[in-house]
Amino acid sequence: MRWLPFAILALGIMVLQTVIAPRIELYGARPDWLLALVVLAALYAEGFEVVFAAWVIGAVADLGTLDRPGLMSISYALAALLVHSGREFLFRYQALTQFAVVFVVTLAVQIGWAVYRRLMLPEAGWAGIGEVVGASLYTAAFAPLMGRGMLSMSRILGLPRRRYTYQGLV
Repeated sequence: MRWLPFAILALGIMVLQTVIAPRIELYGARPDWLLALVVLAALYAEGFEVVFAAWVIGAVADLGTLDRPGLMSISYALAALLVHSGREFLFRYQALTQFAVVFVVTLAVQIGWAVYRRLMLPEAGWAGIGEVVGASLYTAAFAPLMGRGMLSMSRILGLPRRRYTYQGLV
């Protein structure tokens, strides 16, 4: 993975996350494009350097939240580690796989954040199940589009290309 183009991509998505995501919120759920970027990078990038990149993205995203520093960075790094460890068992270039993996990881992270906030801030109460599942579905809906964009920039980002073909089974 080439660091400079990936950093520029991450900064661009971070700006979109900050500016556009609050404006397209639906029923209290907003997409987490940074987490989708982390999951997709973990699906495609070679080596465990993607875990460090996920931690850095989370650390920068921590600066924009009111939670304790480290919550997002640890969550993103653990998500990247989990996805990178199990990616060899997936058809990672399929849109349905991208959707499913981003949905499951986002759901796990959202539940983890809800439990953390409930334990640390008891007066805040539980996050609604609709908000947690809605945010996960909303994030996962953008995953195939983001995945296709990342794969189209694979040469610039230094991501490996597909090693298998469909053999006309499409």
